[in-house]
Amino acid sequence: MSRIPITVTAGVKTFFCGPESFTPDGRPIVGESPELRNYWVAAGLNSIGILSGGGVGRLLANWMVTGSADQDITGINVDRTIRYQVNPQYLRERVTESLGNTYALHYPHKPTKTCRNARLGPLYHRLREKGAFFRDVSGWESPDWYAPPGQDPNPIAAELSWGRHKWFPLWEAEHKAVREGVILMDMSFMNKFIVQGRDAGKALNWISANNVDGMCGKITYTQWLEADGTLEADLTVTKLTPEKFLVVATDSAQRHVEAWFERHKGADSFATITDVTSGYAQINMQGPYSRKLMQEITSDEDICWTTEAFSSI
Repeated sequence: MSRIPITVTAGVKTFFCGPESFTPDGRPIVGESPELRNYWVAAGLNSIGILSGGGVGRLLANWMVTGSADQDITGINVDRTIRYQVNPQYLRERVTESLGNTYALHYPHKPTKTCRNARLGPLYHRLREKGAFFRDVSGWESPDWYAPPGQDPNPIAAELSWGRHKWFPLWEAEHKAVREGVILMDMSFMNKFIVQGRDAGKALNWISANNVDGMCGKITYTQWLEADGTLEADLTVTKLTPEKFLVVATDSAQRHVEAWFERHKGADSFATITDVTSGYAQINMQGPYSRKLMQEITSDEDICWTTEAFSSI
């Protein structure tokens, strides 16, 4: 009423209770569609459209005119959504849960309950047998921590807290292991793409901050940047053959990476990008002793075989 003073005295002629737009994660859907150039979205404002409209309008107007957003829009970008989330059952169940949590206590680490087991990695059942408690990571069931042998992790996770949860010591031990020793970690939720074609190396080099078109079999950690240097994607590029590359990106950047490559590879570039995330697991060996362990259990022949396996995709 302080923004629009006339509402204080105008009175209410008609009270209408209509549908409102809520999203699975409770955040707006804003930005240029990853599938269609110059198709802009400003929706899903979760019942605070009047309050948010001015800021969203200014953001989009500036984005359309200058070609880039002048604020960090990662959390509300339309391309953060995943294709399977358009499933009507998913929307009905997950939006009901997210709306129900709007005015509930927002405990840290509170797991989602609806639409689970939608995306299972090949190691899921083996990790569950080891006592893993799973969290929804971009739709994937990903281990968050492990209960002691013989214990069910669900009762431990059920007790929410504003402080340290009961499972914190288990989490702490795992973190200590990776900082001081070595661990195996299932990261199959990471997005994987095959970029191939006559100009694949040239296109990736143009987009990437580092030189990724080196010798075959080499993995290069790099970023994709905006013209002003802001970060658009954090990923690795592996050169499999002279015309085929494996790109591995964060779980939340699936559609963003695809769209960014297509829009920046160059109009005349002969290169394609294919999402192969669901076709391959990813197991990371991490920690200060990871190199030593890898040297003990692998040989040059093993490494060459791995490169050739990906080259056959």
